[in-house]
Amino acid sequence: MAECKECRFFFGVPENADDFKPGKGDCVTEIRNEKGKSWLSKPVFEDSESCGTFVKKV
Repeated sequence: MAECKECRFFFGVPENADDFKPGKGDCVTEIRNEKGKSWLSKPVFEDSESCGTFVKKV
């Protein structure tokens, strides 16, 4: 099974951030609707199993 760290929507938390933990990151996806677009971000760990929005990094 693919892991979050292999997804193009995974962004690691920088070491100087307040909520830094080794392997922690954010899953950031774009949401588009009739009002426009926005970004949805949820905290994940790089070794978590991927979700339905998984897209392999190039």
